[in-house]
Amino acid sequence: MEIVSAALRVLDRAGAQDFSMRALATELGVSAMTVYNYLPTKALLLEKTVDSVIDPIRPPDPDAHPWDAELRRYALDAWRAQLPHPWIPALLSAHGLDERPAQARAREALLGLFQAAGAGEAAARDGVTFFFTFMIGSFAQLTPAVTRHSAAHRDALFERGLQIMTAGLRSHLGLRD
Repeated sequence: MEIVSAALRVLDRAGAQDFSMRALATELGVSAMTVYNYLPTKALLLEKTVDSVIDPIRPPDPDAHPWDAELRRYALDAWRAQLPHPWIPALLSAHGLDERPAQARAREALLGLFQAAGAGEAAARDGVTFFFTFMIGSFAQLTPAVTRHSAAHRDALFERGLQIMTAGLRSHLGLRD
């Protein structure tokens, strides 16, 4: 949808706080009312725009072995998909969008992945929380807008953090290889 693509461009330039339907209309070369004819609310537009980025991320396979390689694959896919759009994590939290369908699927898949690797239900839920906390913190601290590190160094920091978090999950949740 051209409106969603245009919204993504505006959000990437201006960020979520400065995004407006008027700016989107200018990007599209139409009036703001024309935009509202296609998507009646800004909230719906933001949902569709976020979904356009996170829906293509393949959730973890709960039956994958080894579990840590699958967790790493999912984390890196999510990192690469969202890094060009540093406004997404804040928008998800600020607008109550933190349970989009793709995220709900990922949460359930991670729960299954951790349980298949030996965690009980409560421990697996903790693992899901730890994982998403790590991801949100990484986006908040390592995005190009926040850090002066080169892209390669930023990615290396993320991968090192992922290794440490995975080791912590293995130890805390009692996960087997």
